[in-house]
Amino acid sequence: MGTMPLTPADIRNKKFHTVRLRPGYNEEDVDALLDRIEETLIALEGGPRRGALITAEEIRNSRFRTTRMSPGYREDEVDDFLDVVAAELAGRGLGQVVPPPLPPRPGQSVPGHPMPPGLPGAHGAPGATPRMTPEDIRNSRFATTRLTTGYNEQEVDDFLDRAEHTLGVLLQGRTDRATLTSAEVERVQFATTRARPGYDPAQVDRFLDALADELRRYEQP
Repeated sequence: MGTMPLTPADIRNKKFHTVRLRPGYNEEDVDALLDRIEETLIALEGGPRRGALITAEEIRNSRFRTTRMSPGYREDEVDDFLDVVAAELAGRGLGQVVPPPLPPRPGQSVPGHPMPPGLPGAHGAPGATPRMTPEDIRNSRFATTRLTTGYNEQEVDDFLDRAEHTLGVLLQGRTDRATLTSAEVERVQFATTRARPGYDPAQVDRFLDALADELRRYEQP
């Protein structure tokens, strides 16, 4: 890679090869991200600013739908280019600009971060405020890894769908309809990815620990 800084034109004119017979990245998803990158570079050069500037961390954590039956961009080409863009933005001071999360209220959990014991709701009797809700599961987001081993995203997503359903019926008192137990959460193993993006295993594991703790509350006699 040369030392010339990236320009908005570099982003606008970037072309990726398309693949048809194997998975590729959804072209609209990638193009939408490139539009944000181009707008950020324009703003950095003193041009008009449209919305929030994109950060290197956002680019590294970006996820695209994959295509199978229709053309998509070559994943390795997109990944390599985004690595260059992320390094460029980090070098310009846009590495990680994310506001810190608000501290949880008593009885409320943060997805992926089990509540410490002793807080109200941490060890609740039946009817206690739930620490985790189906919405927490649906809204959970994990960083993706490109250069290190990650968990297969589809397998994790499918498992979280089961977890969301289970927590929903447990909150309704319908334990007979639960399709997942705390023991299954503790034992689950996902396929790992190396050559393509996958979820950060450490983040997924932390979230699963909190999920197993939550399910265990409903399973106690």
